[in-house]
Amino acid sequence: MTDRESAEVRIREARQRLFATVGEVQARLRPSALAQGAVESAAEGVASVARKGAEAVRKRPFALAAVAGTIGLVMARGWIADIVRKGHETGKPPVRSKPKPVVRAKKGQAK
Repeated sequence: MTDRESAEVRIREARQRLFATVGEVQARLRPSALAQGAVESAAEGVASVARKGAEAVRKRPFALAAVAGTIGLVMARGWIADIVRKGHETGKPPVRSKPKPVVRAKKGQAK
């Protein structure tokens, strides 16, 4: 084999490797492949956070109860303040009057 023929063989092999690499890159950069990778990554992250949260709850259940209670009190602070301001009075429910009858226009007449 001459130098020229061996060079052509090396060129052909290099070209085949290059096209194989380009094919892999195209497959990795397809939107569906990127989306699948993102979903898998997010799922792994959520599972990890859930696992760590469950461990923390098992180790310190009273701390979780205190945090949950504090959040509940903060969310209900307006309602609690209203009860305290009114002196523990609960208002009477509003008296509902009968609804007014709806008057409908007859065909061909405008209101």
